[in-house]
Amino acid sequence: MDEELKDKAKEILKFGIAKIVKNYTKTALLINACYVSADRYATLTSTDRLSTTQNIPMPLRLDTEIDYQYTNEELVNEYKTNVLDVILKNYVVMSISLVDAILEDIYELFLSSFEAGISDTELSKRVRSAWANDNILNYFVSEDKANLKKPDDMNTPFKESFMRYKELRLIRHALVHSDGVINQKNLDALAEYKELTPNERKSFALIPESVRPAP
Repeated sequence: MDEELKDKAKEILKFGIAKIVKNYTKTALLINACYVSADRYATLTSTDRLSTTQNIPMPLRLDTEIDYQYTNEELVNEYKTNVLDVILKNYVVMSISLVDAILEDIYELFLSSFEAGISDTELSKRVRSAWANDNILNYFVSEDKANLKKPDDMNTPFKESFMRYKELRLIRHALVHSDGVINQKNLDALAEYKELTPNERKSFALIPESVRPAP
């Protein structure tokens, strides 16, 4: 891999990390806003209710707009529980999606560089299927492709690092599709990833030691 290609990949990584840091910073501010809002409504003596639709201009309202009005007591509870829960879930989902985007952009860069004459249609198709059958990982480590090597000062090989990341992707799937409940298929996958992890690093796996893949 020539230096120009390395520099392009590093640029993708640099801008991606900046987005991850920004997402973290904005989430921290939102969490702080929840506590500030909860404290404010806890001290208010007014019985005024907060409407969820009153500030929406009439031309922008739906014909069947549903309005909910919170009491101060309800607002304190919402900001301390449900609103905070949504913020934290969104943070996890967005963080993992940003890492997906970084890796897919680097994958696209490598494909366009190593696959001579690849069409835009085929390139898009390959990127869309990046996570199927470990396509992106296999391309990164194959000697006749990107041929990325683990740095000498790092203990964890690429395949094991990707296992850890695939665990996070399964958590995101559960948050988006089933309100955080992991289905049996993905639970078995998590247990398998732990089984495949060397003993000295099994503690890095997300799943508890007591869980085993289904027979």
